[in-house]
Amino acid sequence: MDEIRQVFGSLTVDTVIVALAALVAIYKLYKKAESEVIKKYKAEEEEKKKIQQLMDQVPAWQKQNTQLRQELTAAIEEVKGVQVKNSAKLEEVARHMYENDATTARYRILRFNDEILHGTHHTKEHFDQILGDINSYESYCSNHPEYENNKAVLAIENIKKIYQKCTAENDFL
Repeated sequence: MDEIRQVFGSLTVDTVIVALAALVAIYKLYKKAESEVIKKYKAEEEEKKKIQQLMDQVPAWQKQNTQLRQELTAAIEEVKGVQVKNSAKLEEVARHMYENDATTARYRILRFNDEILHGTHHTKEHFDQILGDINSYESYCSNHPEYENNKAVLAIENIKKIYQKCTAENDFL
């Protein structure tokens, strides 16, 4: 039982919910992309049938070749357009996921600081975990100046101060 707690003890319901929400979002995006690819594939197959009918009807080989090239070029341009749109959507989803991770880390930092302020003692491992969250949060904030990041400054400062105190006095739980 202790081994299970060591492996999964630092997981919180919030972390699991955020991970599940991210997986659901990625799955929905995948299904949407899959549906679009299938739809495009069927449309291309229909276009191929039309092209074949035209090639059978037009007697001149050169005319058939020209028409086929034009249709193929149009289809390629259409696929490129869809690909650009899907790429932009995927980048937006990734941006939201990273921002959500930073917000969740900030929430954990603030909650941990509240626990300290209410006199709750923590293990060294718990401090190490929250210090990792602080590093991740500060890194995200420094790389994304548009992200509102001044909400946990005092909490981070207090956590680091208490960590140094606990380390100096060996006062971990």
